[in-house]
Amino acid sequence: MSSTASGQTRIPEGSLVDLGVLVGLLLTDGCVSWSGRGWRITFSGRSEELHRIFKEKVNKLFGINRFSERVDNLNVKITSFKNKRVAEFLHQLTPTFRTKPFSNGEFPKVTIPVFFKQLSREELAEVLRATFSADGAVVLGVKFHKTKKRWVFTRRISLASVHPVLRDQIAELLREKFEMNPKIWKNEVVLDEKEDIIKFHKEIRFVDGVKISRKSKIWSGFEKNEILELLIKTFELKKKDLEKFKSKEEIITFLKSFLTTPVSGADRVQVSTG
Repeated sequence: MSSTASGQTRIPEGSLVDLGVLVGLLLTDGCVSWSGRGWRITFSGRSEELHRIFKEKVNKLFGINRFSERVDNLNVKITSFKNKRVAEFLHQLTPTFRTKPFSNGEFPKVTIPVFFKQLSREELAEVLRATFSADGAVVLGVKFHKTKKRWVFTRRISLASVHPVLRDQIAELLREKFEMNPKIWKNEVVLDEKEDIIKFHKEIRFVDGVKISRKSKIWSGFEKNEILELLIKTFELKKKDLEKFKSKEEIITFLKSFLTTPVSGADRVQVSTG
């Protein structure tokens, strides 16, 4: 980490992807805050893999290898470190990392750093992979369509964000860099079109090892990439493949039968489409 004549911290251009990953983690499940005794940079979450990436990027960018780690009463791990220079540098990228509104309803002036748009498609995919892994979801559900009188799947990829500016900026990046058609829902950026989901699966994906949270009644404990692979395979199913099932639970059990072993990019789930 070096400084310019004006005193601003400068990051080597070759480290922009690492910096983007770190910023993505901080804008989703992190914060840069004043604690009364100094500036603290914090990342919170249950994924050990994301904590490893957070520490790896901090070490690579700033040479820091000492962190404070604890687990709160909700079993959420918190990794943090104190460093004034790092905090000042990060605030050169965006005025704040707070995304939730203030008590008066106003939103903080947070923004995606300008350099995100300078990244190549492949570089931005790596950044978004970390971002979606921290606060994103893969949704795969099934319901009976009364009008069509058949079972239909609910499929989408989403990124949670309460901040309207961040939602707009993430959606813009997906449109401009990946030619996707994201939809902006309340507190979410959503990909629900088949072509966009396939493109996300091919180019972005989630970080391997990151699991679905307990909020999901169906897929909790499975890796996000496992369910993403399964979602992609459901595009191959025909109407007649689901006609034999009498309930949603039977279909979910059928789908789960293909998840008895870990699924990776190299080991695709095989679903009969005969």
